[in-house]
Amino acid sequence: MKLPVLKHGLLVSIALLKGFPFALTQTIALSTTNTLPFSDSPIKLTPSLLPATVQSSVPSIELSIEPTSPLFPSDLPSSKPSIDSTSIPSVIPIATSSKPSVEPSTATPTSKQSAETSASAKKPNILIILADDVGTGDIPLYWNSGLVDMPNIQRLADMGVTFKDAHSTPLCAPSRYMLLSGNYPHRGGSPEGRWFIGPLKNQFRFFQKSIAQTLKEGGNYSTAMYGKWHLGGKVPLTKYGKLNQKKILSHKGHNWTLPLIDGPQDTGFSSSLISDSGVQGPPYSYFRDGYITTNISDVVSWNKGEYSMPRGTSFVKKRGEGDPDWDATAYNMVIVNETANFIDAHMVSNRSEDPWFIYAALGAVHTPHSPPDLYLDGTPIAGTYQSKHMDMLYEMDKAVGSLVTMIEEKGLANDTIIIFTSDNGGTREGFHHNSSEFGHSSHGPLRGHKGSIYEGGHRVPMIFRYDGQFPVNETRSHMVGLNDIYRTLCKLVGIRVSETSAQDSKSFADYIFSESNVKGLRKFLPTWTIGKKNPLSEAIRFGSMKLIQTYGATFTTELYDLENDLGEESNLIRNSTFKEITKVMMRQLKRLGACPNDRRRFKLKSGPAKGKRKSCNFFKSDKRVSKKGLKCEDNIYLEGEIMCNSICGRNENFCERYKRVPNEPP
Repeated sequence: MKLPVLKHGLLVSIALLKGFPFALTQTIALSTTNTLPFSDSPIKLTPSLLPATVQSSVPSIELSIEPTSPLFPSDLPSSKPSIDSTSIPSVIPIATSSKPSVEPSTATPTSKQSAETSASAKKPNILIILADDVGTGDIPLYWNSGLVDMPNIQRLADMGVTFKDAHSTPLCAPSRYMLLSGNYPHRGGSPEGRWFIGPLKNQFRFFQKSIAQTLKEGGNYSTAMYGKWHLGGKVPLTKYGKLNQKKILSHKGHNWTLPLIDGPQDTGFSSSLISDSGVQGPPYSYFRDGYITTNISDVVSWNKGEYSMPRGTSFVKKRGEGDPDWDATAYNMVIVNETANFIDAHMVSNRSEDPWFIYAALGAVHTPHSPPDLYLDGTPIAGTYQSKHMDMLYEMDKAVGSLVTMIEEKGLANDTIIIFTSDNGGTREGFHHNSSEFGHSSHGPLRGHKGSIYEGGHRVPMIFRYDGQFPVNETRSHMVGLNDIYRTLCKLVGIRVSETSAQDSKSFADYIFSESNVKGLRKFLPTWTIGKKNPLSEAIRFGSMKLIQTYGATFTTELYDLENDLGEESNLIRNSTFKEITKVMMRQLKRLGACPNDRRRFKLKSGPAKGKRKSCNFFKSDKRVSKKGLKCEDNIYLEGEIMCNSICGRNENFCERYKRVPNEPP
């Protein structure tokens, strides 16, 4: 097997470098022809050149380094990634702070599956491909309302199971937490989610395990994440440093010789290359295994505008700091190459018999839209369609094709669960893009768009494929949520989920195999749009019925029967026929939300007293020791926050608004 090429020439056991999740079984010599600012004679690399966190555990290594650029930009002058399509090497996923690169991939979309597939008895590999701001209408197989040809996503559906009633939240960051945690957004650190790196840790609470961490610990999975993070994280500071959000990279009080606190490397991912906000905002830099890849002395301030880059015209929407070589046109291709390189390295490692889990979070098709001139295989992208938005949808399909084809060409199709989905509905037409002027609709017959509590805001595409296991060319109509993927995967691969994780996840593993396997599927599916201070709107599904509550100058309630009114046009809230079912839905929405009413009696499902029936007095008993009580703060008993919100709730100010909301339908 041909190994991916390193930008830095070295002869070293790769396992000695921090963050690489497995050891190669042989020593590899790789080199390029660039020049070093120092002698090309053999150099003895000692632990002092490595990040401080691993100096104590790494012995001195004799390296044969041919003329090339420095290996550790934090200690030596930083190398700039070339993006010339004929010369750019790929990067083996190791934590050297090396920048990402783009070169034509050996995997091309729509290639035929390899004749031979692995018959390994190991747990299946898992690849989750998360698109950004892609609605069901953008995918032709849903409503046939999109104008962009998507042969690769169509082929994925033809060889798998398509879910027609899958749901995220209406917004980006909460949905990403929902997917990786198996929880509703308000179970995390902030009810509205944590979007950006800054003063706080990420959205995960200390007792919650991500799906990556659960797979890693329970199934010995090698885990990786590439692309858009958008879950928050804490900027490392100097001893007396203070946070400066506007100068997130260059401020002297920030210590970027340390990794991002609570980044992917602290959330279960052994290998990662991420940007905080995808392509939409600063910092315009990549972090590899938590370490920034930009030399801090080279940081520039990007102004809003468009910039000519080697791969095309890169657009910057918001002013902010970043790498001088930031190129939004290359973003999705970088993710494809990082994924390919991780898999290649895994297959020749001493962990090749272990399964892997990869979370590929694409930048497509969030604004600003920066379609590359050419895709990795030389296919023209920019200008192919009548809007940049549609060009990005076209590139997204190409990227999905590359990711799927690399699985097939490596003979892993029978050993890999592939999932394609999106973080929310399509973007607002006429505001974020003009594709609707040419007849393209991101939501088809659905009402609303990204950010909306209506179906167009949170009904998302979802496709599962697992060759030789899952049915092919079938659809499923029962509602499922992104949070349900967590327990679904764990059931499929036979891994136990800890009591404190994936609280709001319901497995639909059996349902994948047959439309008739409905036992255990969720009965209620809530969703929220929550601002930083107040909830904006919330909804809950019960069968085909959907209840919506909106908060503003006045409180409004809506009720729709989606089976007969998919476009949510006829409000049934005044129809007395539905009065009782509306009461049930309102109670469930309150119970599942961020500010539930206290329950009188309940059975504990976690902690030392698991199985016993208690009242809220159980959590009041130790308030003398702590403001809320140790039983609340230790999170030994998850029921504290859910059943006794007045005692253990974390969002007192946020929940004040609910006191004015009626508990009965109008």
